[in-house]
Amino acid sequence: MTKLLIVEDEADVRELVALVLREEGYAVDEAVDYTDGLALALTNDYDALVLDVRLPDGNGMDIARTLRRESRMVPILMLTAQRTPSDAVRGLDAGADDYLGKPFDVTELKARIRSLLRRGGPSRTDQLTCGTLVVNRLTRQALLAGERLTLTTKEFGVLEHLVAHAEQVVTRSALLEHVWERTRDPDSNVIDVHVARLRAKLQEGEGMPKISTVRGVGFMLTTST
Repeated sequence: MTKLLIVEDEADVRELVALVLREEGYAVDEAVDYTDGLALALTNDYDALVLDVRLPDGNGMDIARTLRRESRMVPILMLTAQRTPSDAVRGLDAGADDYLGKPFDVTELKARIRSLLRRGGPSRTDQLTCGTLVVNRLTRQALLAGERLTLTTKEFGVLEHLVAHAEQVVTRSALLEHVWERTRDPDSNVIDVHVARLRAKLQEGEGMPKISTVRGVGFMLTTST
């Protein structure tokens, strides 16, 4: 699942952005200040960031500069109440990929995020395959032997992450971090429930993917023979 980080101190703006993006099917982490936002951005692999310029203890542009110095090429959208061309230039020079003034239309916000995700980072691949399974990250669709799978948002997120790491063991904690927000209880059985549902939707047969349980560790997606 595509995972985003929002760093915004204005509660009404942050909650609106998070709500809109979650309704679009993204997993969203939230931070209210520079310190927490930078720590999350440096320790997690996000598909895109939404950064407010003015934060209580710093500046969103400084988060962008730090990430670029660390060679983190995650796409960044800057939010600001300032709409002058010079402000946009400063944000782009700091390493941001796009710039959106407040207040904004949610339709435009969604379009800007989709545009950033199409650019992606240097290692992002928008179409993933494992045997006869094809997962498209942009359209959030999965095809099995040419037939579209009917998946919930979270089922798609789990499947996407397993396909991205096919033939590798994926831990429960990695799935939890990638698909759910950081507030999720790590002892929850939510992952096992979603994996069980996915298994029921994946057909057995030659070239079909299979989710195996690695006891005490996690899961592995492989191609059946």
